[in-house]
Amino acid sequence: MTDAQKSAVPVADAAARGARRRERTRVLLLDAGEHLLSQHATEEIRVEDIAAQARVSPASVYVHFGTKDGLLAAVTERVLAVATEALRSAYAAQVSPLERFAGVGSAYLRLLLDHPAVLKYLTVTGERGPRTPLEGEVVARFSQLRWEFEQSIRDAVETGAIRQVDPELMSYFLFGAWNGVAALALRRDALVMSPERVELAVIEAGLVLLDGLILDSRPA
Repeated sequence: MTDAQKSAVPVADAAARGARRRERTRVLLLDAGEHLLSQHATEEIRVEDIAAQARVSPASVYVHFGTKDGLLAAVTERVLAVATEALRSAYAAQVSPLERFAGVGSAYLRLLLDHPAVLKYLTVTGERGPRTPLEGEVVARFSQLRWEFEQSIRDAVETGAIRQVDPELMSYFLFGAWNGVAALALRRDALVMSPERVELAVIEAGLVLLDGLILDSRPA
């Protein structure tokens, strides 16, 4: 190895360490932003709050994302990507229509519990309406995912896996039910439930619902 090559190695190592450090800081900021979005509307969050949650300097927000809105937009885009991947994987599963119907519900509940910012975002935009193009995109994306869930219910009905129901009405009911029960984990009063209890409640209710939806194949 030549002297030039030897001197280049420490420089390359330092550059790699710097890149890893920048990526760690970026992830910390995204995680902090997502945590705060699970508790507050976007207009209530300050750069200082994000930096304090991430345990970095406020300047890091501007270095990595330009503005607070830039960071929160990146958080939203990351969560949307996770939501879309999780639910579409459940829709695409090579299982029976009944198993797909149940699997989508399980995937959506897991998404809400693992990423409560999704639930807060949907609640806030639902109460006051979307105020930015990005908020409009969130609503549009979840509207599309709700429609895809409707299709999975329709498939279950058409194949005889469950009894005749209105797929659109059932999809809206379940979408609202999951959001409502998962929201109990975000409460700050006596009605709060732990995420574990929320999951158990939905599993128990889901079993009762499926028992009522599945066509009785026993001989009369």
